[in-house]
Amino acid sequence: MQQAEIEQIGEELYFVAASPATRRLRRQEDLLSQTDVPVWITGESGCGKATAAWVIRSLSIRSSFEFTRVSCAALTADALESELFGYEHANGNGRLESKPGKFEQCAKGTILLEDLDAMPGPVQLRLLRLLQTREFVRFGGQSPIPVDVRIIASTQGDLELAVAEKKVLEELYDHLSAFELDVPPLRERREEIPLLLGHFMNRLTRRYGVPAPHFSGALLDACQNYVWPGNLRELEIFVKRFLVFGDESAAIEELNSHSSSAPANGHGNGNVHENGKNGHSAGEEQSSLKSLVRNAKGEAERGAIAHALEETHWNRKAAARLLSISYRALLYKIRDAGLPPNRASRRRPEPIANLGAAAD
Repeated sequence: MQQAEIEQIGEELYFVAASPATRRLRRQEDLLSQTDVPVWITGESGCGKATAAWVIRSLSIRSSFEFTRVSCAALTADALESELFGYEHANGNGRLESKPGKFEQCAKGTILLEDLDAMPGPVQLRLLRLLQTREFVRFGGQSPIPVDVRIIASTQGDLELAVAEKKVLEELYDHLSAFELDVPPLRERREEIPLLLGHFMNRLTRRYGVPAPHFSGALLDACQNYVWPGNLRELEIFVKRFLVFGDESAAIEELNSHSSSAPANGHGNGNVHENGKNGHSAGEEQSSLKSLVRNAKGEAERGAIAHALEETHWNRKAAARLLSISYRALLYKIRDAGLPPNRASRRRPEPIANLGAAAD
């Protein structure tokens, strides 16, 4: 069934699906909501990972129970452990003080662990034991506590690279990443930008009780040409500023100035200066020559890596063997070469497509 382009999934939460990428994402969310498996959501900052988690929860049998978000990057190891698992200790009067953690407070609900690759190792170990045994012990406590909660994790970076860099325990990765969901950045769904601009403007004008300014064709073009590194979060902030100031020329200038960059090949414009016939000193020419050599080597290496990945159908371990380098080295080289992440992993998207059978 075709989903509505703008779907309200909470009191102030909406899911916009007006591109092939987000419609596919919405179908995957629907499939994942029908089971109780852990899910790992990846995507850039501000692209809507928390919204994707909320959609899964709102469509699931746990929808009437609590939904909790915990940022693993915002707390120290001890604070995060206490936040998730709670604690028990005796006070000065010898009386036992206890505080339930999020896993208890969120009983039968859904918990989103944001930036899980920032979770300290000892806390990852405790989370792994919880996934293995379905119970945990409060910090400082003795008695095991059964847990019934669905866990959704999210990260901004490449999961396999995080494992290779030992930011994420491999066993924990195996438990949580059976089903991965990749939320596309806004630049990969530019056709949604006019709809999102109108959506944010309608929400904000209702909230603040002010008339909506007009989006001209020139402003829409500037918005669609901009790459939006902050994704939906940045777009909403932009709409807020435009709503307050209403200065279209300033808004267009802001977007165009952020979009402008130096030429990709690194060459200048060839203007004549006093130090040389093309404005380059001997040292600059030598530096440019070295840069050209490095660039050529980099392009050759990038081509070899891309060819190996294609030959092995993006099986990165097989590609590493083909290139006679370590798996970890290949992950670094893929990242440094700016190659796209693995979108044909053994964990994606086939398991999601066959989720109904896997859930039996």
